[in-house]
Amino acid sequence: MMEEEELEFVEELEAVLQLTPEVQLAIEQVFPSQDPLDRADFNAVEYINTLFPTEQSLANIDEVVNKIRLKIRRLDDNIRTVVRGQTNVGQDGRQALEEAQKAIQQLFGKIKDIKDKAEKSEQMVKEITRDIKQLDHAKRHLTTSITTLNHLHMLAGGVDSLEAMTRRRQYGEVANLLQGVMNVLEHFHKYMGIPQIRQLSERVKAAQTELGQQILADFEEAFPSQGTKPKKPKVPDNPFHGIVSKCFEPHLYVYIESQDKNLGELIDRFVADFKAQGPPKPNTDEGGAVLPSCADLFVYYKKCMVQCSQLSTGEPMIALTTIFQKYLREYAWKILSGNLPKTTTSSGGLTISSLLKEKEGSEVAKFTLEELCLICSILSTAEYCLATTQQLEEKLKEKVDVSLTERINLTGEMDTFSTVISSSIQLLVQDLDAACDPALTAMSKMQWQNVEHVGDQSPYVTSVILHIKQNVPIIRDNLASTRKYFTQFCIKFANSFIPKFITHLFKCKPISMVGAEQLLLDTHSLKMVLLDLPSIGSQVVRKAPASYTKIVVKGMTRAEMILKVVMAPHEPLVVFVDNYIKLLTDCNTETFQKILDMKGLKRSEQSNMLELLRQRLPTPPSGADGSSSLSLMAPTPEQESSRIRKLEKLIKKRL
Repeated sequence: MMEEEELEFVEELEAVLQLTPEVQLAIEQVFPSQDPLDRADFNAVEYINTLFPTEQSLANIDEVVNKIRLKIRRLDDNIRTVVRGQTNVGQDGRQALEEAQKAIQQLFGKIKDIKDKAEKSEQMVKEITRDIKQLDHAKRHLTTSITTLNHLHMLAGGVDSLEAMTRRRQYGEVANLLQGVMNVLEHFHKYMGIPQIRQLSERVKAAQTELGQQILADFEEAFPSQGTKPKKPKVPDNPFHGIVSKCFEPHLYVYIESQDKNLGELIDRFVADFKAQGPPKPNTDEGGAVLPSCADLFVYYKKCMVQCSQLSTGEPMIALTTIFQKYLREYAWKILSGNLPKTTTSSGGLTISSLLKEKEGSEVAKFTLEELCLICSILSTAEYCLATTQQLEEKLKEKVDVSLTERINLTGEMDTFSTVISSSIQLLVQDLDAACDPALTAMSKMQWQNVEHVGDQSPYVTSVILHIKQNVPIIRDNLASTRKYFTQFCIKFANSFIPKFITHLFKCKPISMVGAEQLLLDTHSLKMVLLDLPSIGSQVVRKAPASYTKIVVKGMTRAEMILKVVMAPHEPLVVFVDNYIKLLTDCNTETFQKILDMKGLKRSEQSNMLELLRQRLPTPPSGADGSSSLSLMAPTPEQESSRIRKLEKLIKKRL
């Protein structure tokens, strides 16, 4: 009966202590143990068999029992300690919960205070920004008002001067002034509803109309026309018409020789007057104006042409034309080309310190203000002579017999004046270009591998900008009447300066990553200045011509792409080479090697990269004439052999 009760107790105990697999797994993870007694599937019989595998092992039964009893006492002690330790847990837990609730309440209070302060700060910032916005609006409106008032003052004064110069028939000065007045008037299109502005606009239109009528009347007086289409005078039926004048034709050489002598003396007087009076004065209305001597020359030409045509329209007119050609060339050589300033080159080296000490071009031999104005004046005069010579040719063909019109040709003289114009523009370009050379030299001599941080634009950029701001406004103001040639000057300077800048850029080696970043910043600064070059220093901002902008963007973007390739890591090689081909459309091995030199790579490293570039460059299309930039590369033996075979086939076809 006792045994049955014990078995039932054991079964009930096992039922109570039966744990789920998840709980058992968690216990094993928290309290790992190798003791068989701790296993969930503990079997007492197996455990006893393990302790006493044989009958001989029962001799140690007392020792085993003692160890188990000792272990049971220790477990009882541990259970007793744990139970006693749990008596105060409930009270401690409640106390900790109360403290946590108090802490949460305090934290909530602080959060609420912070939120209130944040709302107050936000409201304060809104009030401050509202005041700042009002100030910004006021500043912008005030600036616009001041600018508009300045333009209005300029417009009113310009209209008064325009009307006065029109009455005095000062056409050279009017040409410069009218362009400026029209530019200023563009700013007032949206103000035409104001009566005073509309009145000024109407005065400008009236002055333009009056000016056109005056110029047309003066031109007709100088070169009287015979209708809208040039016609030869109809020969009357009188059979004696022209007989008298033809009788004197063999003797008109005396008249031609006299005009040859008079024109020679006139040219000499022009030369002497120029030496005595000097070039046109800068900072006056004379600056960049047409030389008055050219107008005197063509007035004398007109007088001679009218006189000769009254005497004869035959061979003497051809002889007079030859005299005209002779002195047009002499005027171009002695008065125009002969008075162009001579370029001078400065010797001596340049260092960074000398560049930093450079002030207003003192270190560079440049044209003076008077010389720049003289070049512009000669250019304007050459343009006037070119246009007037073309009109002269047309008038001579009208006056001479129809059978002789083919012998009237002043193309050579017009080409001479075109050469003077080109030489003048080239002088202006060379002067500004040479002034920028020391700065570019200083750039190439800087130790770019030692640059530690990127700052503002470098001193050499400041020097280039200084020279541009000194020269360009003078040239623009003095070529205001010949705007197309000012545009030519800008284009030629960009075509000269940008390749030279890139050439000096390749000399900057080796370059560190920071140095390349500084150079990229400098290049961008120069690009912005060049894009603004046509209107730099001008109160009236005009959009640069599209042809000029295209040249600057293309050239300076190439410089930026070169620096971006230099900044890129050269490993992995394939990525670096593909990046080079992608960024530079005119990629070739020569440019690639220069970039590798800028990165400071050794020749042994470069050879592998050059070979990889040749492999990855796109193959040029068949039948290409070699005009692409890839033709600059040295051909491979396979390409050379293919070319020889094509040449042989071509020769066979021809034979």
